[in-house]
Amino acid sequence: MFEHWPEEFSPPLRRVVTPTTPVVVDLGKAMPTQPPNGFGRDKITMKVKLGGLNLTGDVPGLLHAWARANDGSWLGLVEMVLWTTNRNGQLPVMQWCPGPAISPRDPGQR
Repeated sequence: MFEHWPEEFSPPLRRVVTPTTPVVVDLGKAMPTQPPNGFGRDKITMKVKLGGLNLTGDVPGLLHAWARANDGSWLGLVEMVLWTTNRNGQLPVMQWCPGPAISPRDPGQR
């Protein structure tokens, strides 16, 4: 995963999480969105409201790695599934998410 990022510092600025760790991702923090200018919720079609990806709330995921950004923040590489609002569709993703969007998942939590 980090084969093109040489390790020059101690402590390291990145690490692989082995085994992967169950986490919860706050999608509002991980993927903040804003509707395009001139669009309010009342101007978005029902098709989009129901069939578009729901990027609010919490979703379960698996943490694969951590990496440090040049501003000092940490990013976590998380595997998770995004669902459409009507839950008829899903999109598996692996994405770098800001550290504050990631929290440990309680045992037994799905």
